[in-house]
Amino acid sequence: MRQQSTADTTVIIPCYNDGRYISQAINSILNQTVLPEKIIVVDDGSAQETKYVLQQLDHPLIEIIYQENQGVASARNNGIKKATTTYILTLDADDAFEPTFIEKALIAINSKPDIVAVCCYYQKYRNGQPVDDVIKPLGGSCINFLVKNNGHASALFKKVRWSEINGYDTNFKNGYEDWEFWISMLRNEFKMYVIPEVLWRYRIKSISRDQIAMAKYDLELKEQIFDKHEDLYLKHFKKVYLELIWRQKATLQTVSNIKNNRSYKLGNALLAPLRFLKSLLK
Repeated sequence: MRQQSTADTTVIIPCYNDGRYISQAINSILNQTVLPEKIIVVDDGSAQETKYVLQQLDHPLIEIIYQENQGVASARNNGIKKATTTYILTLDADDAFEPTFIEKALIAINSKPDIVAVCCYYQKYRNGQPVDDVIKPLGGSCINFLVKNNGHASALFKKVRWSEINGYDTNFKNGYEDWEFWISMLRNEFKMYVIPEVLWRYRIKSISRDQIAMAKYDLELKEQIFDKHEDLYLKHFKKVYLELIWRQKATLQTVSNIKNNRSYKLGNALLAPLRFLKSLLK
C-alpha cells in the first residue's frame, strides 16, 4: 500500500528506561502505511543511558518531552496535552505495531459515532519469539470491562473523549491505569472496536509492570477500580457475578486438567519419596 503523508493522529510513547527498545517502537510507527502527524516520546525520568538514546533520535515527526518520574499515566497525559490532533495513539516503548494498524484503526473509528477507541488482536513475544496463543480482546462497551480488561494499553482513541474524562487517572501508579481508563472512556454507551487481526506485538520482559501489578497490587487495584465505578458495578451486578463464577469454573477446570496430566502425575510420583523424607526431618 502507498504510504500517505500524514493522518490526523499523534502517537504518544511513554518511556522509562527502555532505551534498548524505543527505536523498534518508533520504527514500527515510521513504517506505517499512514503516518501520524507527530510522535511524542515522554521520558519519565529515565537513567542517562536511555536519555542518551533519546537524544540520538532524529526525525522531523519526533518530539521528546522530559519529566521527573511520575508514572505512565502522567507521562501519557502530558504527551496528549501537547497533541493538537483529533486522534491519539498510545504505544509503550517496548512494544510495536504492524504497518497497517493506523490505517485500519482510522477507518474503524470513523465507521460509527459511538466508537471512540480501537485496538486489535495481539501476540506476546519473548526474546523475539511468539509466546502462547493469539490474544483476542472483546472490546465493546464498558460492561465488558468490569471484570477484566477487554482491551489493551496500546490503542487509538478520540482526544475529545480523553478530555471529557480528564485523562488517565494518575492515582493508579502501580498498574491497571489503562483498564480504568477504558471503563471511564466507554461510559455513556461508547464502544471500543477490536480489529480482528494481529497488528500489535507485546514484548514480555523479565519483570513487567503488569506482572508486578498482578503479583503485588492486584486486589488493591481492583478495589480501587470498583470504588471509582461503584455505580456501574451495582447496576450490572448480575452480569459481573455470573462472569466471576464462570471464570472461577474455568480456572478450576484448568487446574483439574493439569492434575490429570500424565507428566504431572509422574512428577508427583517422583517427588513423593522426597516429601516423605522431608516429613521425617520435621
